[in-house]
Amino acid sequence: MLSGIRDLLVPPRCAGCGGSGSWYCVACRDGSDPMVRRVGALVVTAIGGHEGPLRDAIHRLKYGREPGLAAELGTLVGQRIAADLAAGVRLDALVPVRLHPRRARERGYDQAAALATVAAAVSGLPARAAIHRLRSGPAQATLGRLERQANVRGAFAGVAGALRGLRVALIDDVATTGATLLDASAAARACGARGARAYVVALEE
Repeated sequence: MLSGIRDLLVPPRCAGCGGSGSWYCVACRDGSDPMVRRVGALVVTAIGGHEGPLRDAIHRLKYGREPGLAAELGTLVGQRIAADLAAGVRLDALVPVRLHPRRARERGYDQAAALATVAAAVSGLPARAAIHRLRSGPAQATLGRLERQANVRGAFAGVAGALRGLRVALIDDVATTGATLLDASAAARACGARGARAYVVALEE
């Protein structure tokens, strides 16, 4: 209902190409090819590469104060998870790779949590905010590869036993080096998770 009111007040324009009629159009969706990459022992699946319309949509979600885009992008992530479940991948819960609370307050929302909420509704799996970020360092996008790894090392923690026995899917917007996801995966396992995969909107090539 709220999205319908929003669309009446502000006619939607695609965050990827600027075309009218939707917040992320079918043509832009179809222009992205799913990607899978292994980062260490972690399998990371993405809707597409971090380029073109998909990159523009993510940028508007993160920095353009357009949280409504999480509904469009989170649906794509949820559909990818649902397809993997149908193919035999075993998952029990979605875990957002959350922002530090200070950064979430500055932005007005946490895009990873928003994506996970939508992806959970689409895939039928529960979303569990089981891990949290302990500190807020420089934004990963401003750092080099080695600096990114150091910036997030030990950055996440959670409640012991919160994910006991569960196979979890970590949810985030972009993966570049995978350093953030690896540290979040370690935190999930410390909370008792028996396995972890990751699903993101885009992978940096």
